[in-house]
Amino acid sequence: MLCAADIHLGRRPSRLPDALADHADDLDPAAAWRRLVQAALDRGVDALLLAGDVVDQDDDFFEAFADLRQGVERLTEAGVPVLAVAGNHDVRVLPRLAEAVPGFTLLGRGGRWEEHRLQGSDGVPVRVLGWSFPARVAPDDPLSAGLPARGRETTIGLLHADRDQSGSRYAPVRSPDLQAAPVDAWLLGHVHRPDIAPGPRPIGYLGSLVGTDPGEPGRHGAWMLEVGADGALELSALPLAPLRWETIEVPLNGLADPADVQVRITAAIDALHDTLADAPFRATAVGCRLRLTGRTALRTGVAQALAAADPRSLLYPHDGTTYFVHATALEALPDRDLDALARSADPVGLLARKLLLLQGRGAPEARQALVRAASRRLSEVPRRRHLNATGATPPDAERVAALLEAAALDALDALLAQKEPAA
Repeated sequence: MLCAADIHLGRRPSRLPDALADHADDLDPAAAWRRLVQAALDRGVDALLLAGDVVDQDDDFFEAFADLRQGVERLTEAGVPVLAVAGNHDVRVLPRLAEAVPGFTLLGRGGRWEEHRLQGSDGVPVRVLGWSFPARVAPDDPLSAGLPARGRETTIGLLHADRDQSGSRYAPVRSPDLQAAPVDAWLLGHVHRPDIAPGPRPIGYLGSLVGTDPGEPGRHGAWMLEVGADGALELSALPLAPLRWETIEVPLNGLADPADVQVRITAAIDALHDTLADAPFRATAVGCRLRLTGRTALRTGVAQALAAADPRSLLYPHDGTTYFVHATALEALPDRDLDALARSADPVGLLARKLLLLQGRGAPEARQALVRAASRRLSEVPRRRHLNATGATPPDAERVAALLEAAALDALDALLAQKEPAA
């Protein structure tokens, strides 16, 4: 069986450069859905299971209908049934699509557990349990109503839910309850970062089929679930996503000329391509966030070089994959004697002392207090409306420390520039 979640048909990728705007149809969830259908046909799977949020919004019926129908028709003609549950995004539209698209089976309408039995080409029986959102907000635990009695077949649970989030409005479930349920595998949707792992009893989030913005980095796609004659389960990832997001570190140590930063960037993208080139499904485009790190005395010159030749304005094609830069972060440390600067009583000295703390060269409790204060300030920034639905999380302590360090370095450069005599 092939398994996927959170396709979000109708959503468009963000942060694409203008040069790729005309190719967005090759990178969006509909393109990922076509890849999913083709992968199912190529592998001759016995079924396709979808764990909710197949469609992005309830008013996306017409945007999703043509792509969904075409894919389902191809699968059903090949004898591949499609089973799905509704999530919080498509609670109204998915039942209508299921009625309009023959061969598309929606399980668990109205928030009631429903079972569907399958039999693979090898004769192994499998039972799929599914529960669909009854409304866009579902504050009750879906497991509290009780599951159907267990049969003799291998049982796969298909559920869109918010795991271990007390008080959630989106079908909250607890990991201990999932573990205790008479189910051999739980395939979850809702959180876009995959965390399901191979093992004798897979339980976890499948992740989104494709990351449509930089908040969904790394590998995305579908999962192949094999059921052995003895009921043993084998899970493997299929990174089908046509669009991928990655963070690349670009060290600036030993940089002789600020203009050479472009060479370093190109080399870092080449190295990333080498790590992705052997993937079974190559991404059509890869969006890169650059972290310029290391230690250099040329930070100001590098910043000017990046402003003069912005890497975000360029495309880097590689063997059928186009790489682009959507953000840069100049995090390199100044090649200065911070210890000497920290001895002064002026603002430069204050900043230097804070930087030494952030670098771990001081009392650990003072560094923790600094990072905690910044975390509190960041938590006051309004969060995007769909943050919870995408599974995005606030930055951790080390990320906050890195943000503080980058800001302090910029301020230190500016202060030292003011102290330098005019040419």
